[in-house]
Amino acid sequence: MRRDPSTQLLAILGLMVLALLVQRAARPSVIAAAEQMPPDGSTINLDPNGQGGDPTWPGDLRPLDQNYLFKSPLLTTFIPDRPRRAIITYNIAAGDTIGGIAKRFHVTPESIVWSNDVLENNVDYLKIGQEITIPPTSGVLHTVTSGDTVESIAKKYKAEQNNIITLEANGLTPPYALTAGQKLMVPGGEKAIVQKVQYGYSGATPVTVSRGSGNWQWPVSGYITQEYWSGHRAIDLGTHIGNAVWASDAGYVVFIGWDPYGYGNHIIVNHGNGFETLYAHLSAVLVRSGQSVRRGQVIGLAGSTGRSTGPHLHFEVRYLGAQRNPLNYLP
Repeated sequence: MRRDPSTQLLAILGLMVLALLVQRAARPSVIAAAEQMPPDGSTINLDPNGQGGDPTWPGDLRPLDQNYLFKSPLLTTFIPDRPRRAIITYNIAAGDTIGGIAKRFHVTPESIVWSNDVLENNVDYLKIGQEITIPPTSGVLHTVTSGDTVESIAKKYKAEQNNIITLEANGLTPPYALTAGQKLMVPGGEKAIVQKVQYGYSGATPVTVSRGSGNWQWPVSGYITQEYWSGHRAIDLGTHIGNAVWASDAGYVVFIGWDPYGYGNHIIVNHGNGFETLYAHLSAVLVRSGQSVRRGQVIGLAGSTGRSTGPHLHFEVRYLGAQRNPLNYLP
């Protein structure tokens, strides 16, 4: 009996489809699972019922068997920071500030000042290449003199005697005898910070000059390199030499001067409402004493004059003669 050609064709097609299905079923389940992974390589979370746990990935993802593909966590051992055990020296580099150095070595800025006699009378007395002492922890670095005891040193700096004894960097052992000239770290100890002599305008505000509105603006375009702290009652704003320095509020210029031991070229503006602002380390002064200035007026150009390790603006806000944190007033 002769077969119909159409019947033969259908039979051949049926065999081909069957072969494809068998081949598909024989592929390793891990490959099938891989085909269901998101194209960006992210992990697919499957619940116990095999439903796709990621709502952003379309489709019903059911486990084929126990061979799933997923990201393996990166196992890392973290070693905690250990306390520094020794006093070290550091050479000042371009752009350094006491505040920045303190953050780097995990101590307070005051601790660095108290560890360096040259800084105690002027915290801005930094220059590139200068060598300073960095204490192992926050507190006071004390040089032992004849007659000193651990108890008397702790009392002098309002610190705990036991903290001095147990600090490994001090290397003390019973009976805790001290030698003149020995360096002893007093954790948590305190000393007074010598403030730079402040000066400003104390006379009556002239009637004809501009007065501040209390609507402050940033005095220069840049970034904060040193914040306000007890020995640096101002903020430092890193910028480029020659960048415009603006009056933060309206007022009048009461002082233009030069200070080789700190401020360099600087301007003081009285705002006629109890506030004064000081702008230091200028490369150029563009106003004259007694001149009225409006908020945002260019009064000088940024620089690195005086005691400075790089171009920045030292900016102070004073209210009734007392230095305040500028960040409490700036937008």
